Amino acid sequence: MENLKKVELHLHLDGSVRPSTIASILNIKEQKVKEKICVDHNTKNLEDYLSKFKLPISIMQTKENLTRISYELALDLKKDNVIYAEIRFAPLFHTKQGLTIEEVITAILDGLKQVPIKINLILCMMRGSNYEDNYKVIEAAYQFRNKGVVGIDLAGDEKNYPVNNFKELFEIAKDKKIPFTIHAGEADTYLSVDNAINLGATRIGHGVKAIENNSTIEHIKQNNITLEICPISNLNTKIYNDISSHPIKKLYDENINITISTDNRTVSNTTLNDTYQILRDTFHFTKEDFIKMNQNAINASFINEHEKELLLKELIEQ
Repeated sequence: MENLKKVELHLHLDGSVRPSTIASILNIKEQKVKEKICVDHNTKNLEDYLSKFKLPISIMQTKENLTRISYELALDLKKDNVIYAEIRFAPLFHTKQGLTIEEVITAILDGLKQVPIKINLILCMMRGSNYEDNYKVIEAAYQFRNKGVVGIDLAGDEKNYPVNNFKELFEIAKDKKIPFTIHAGEADTYLSVDNAINLGATRIGHGVKAIENNSTIEHIKQNNITLEICPISNLNTKIYNDISSHPIKKLYDENINITISTDNRTVSNTTLNDTYQILRDTFHFTKEDFIKMNQNAINASFINEHEKELLLKELIEQ
């Protein structure tokens, strides 16, 4: 799996900070950091999972730290033989010590450009944030379009903040021609997937609950929607008890455009290589299957057609 060229579309920056980096910045033992930010037997649900982000976000408040963390994540992606990635984060989470949204984005881009991999950013609106703050995220995405930012996302508490609450914001994004993906069908039912598609999402973050309803599956097919599937994360949040129960193979057999991502490399204690290996061992996916999933990822990416052609060529010729 190490030699297979890969594309990753669903990857959170704050969930992928190296524990050694946090330990170094805070001058504490790395094991103590891991106990706070990596899943363990006490992680019972998505709420527990999301609590793991508090510590990394606390140190992601300076230009220096943001640049270092993004640089190191790009190196980690290179080690996984990733040829293209879209990394997402909520810019407002990193303005608590005085940085502007523009400074946050620029610092992260400064880190990424030091590694020879094509990587773009997706800016996250948060379900728990107010309208004004989420509007700022759209404005930032518009400001940095074609300068390293390719789209927006809606993340956070899916159950308590239904996607339809954000309809007006997504209308603004559409008017500005900003592509978007939406977290849906993870902590909530298949209905959230339907609602996200109805709002205009071309990609769904997770979307695994779609398997529970045949009409939702048809809705995905008819609209050529791509699912950003993060199987290890889904186990961590106890959506499924074990990998053999995960619907990724069923979704693939339904000819849904699925892609594979880690979600949060550090919190989920995984890599893309490890994830591919587990999926191959469990579901007997072949190299050709994985190439097809990566083709799906390229086709669904928020880059232009010429860039997609180059990546597809590189993927197919390996």
